[in-house]
Amino acid sequence: MKKLMRLLRRVRVRFVQSSRRTKTVVVVMVVACMVALLTLSVTIHTLNKRAEEARQHAAQLEYELNQLEEKLENLGSSEGAEDAAKDEGYVDKDTIVIQPKPEQ
Repeated sequence: MKKLMRLLRRVRVRFVQSSRRTKTVVVVMVVACMVALLTLSVTIHTLNKRAEEARQHAAQLEYELNQLEEKLENLGSSEGAEDAAKDEGYVDKDTIVIQPKPEQ
């Protein structure tokens, strides 16, 4: 580390007047880099937006899957029959079904 520091102290930087062509090339490169960064920023924003939409869609599909699994579990029960009748439009959704308890 000390050797590197000694070496860096010995290095002298000399600035030389550059030509107009060199200045133009540097300006063009800086502008091109800025355009590339802007383009990448827009692309990243677009991809993040798509990823969020995909996450929301996946959450919606998972909710629907849970609803279908719940309907499958209740398929043989009286609640399942009521829900199926309401879903198919055979019974008004606001209808309350009263069933007597079976005698034991």
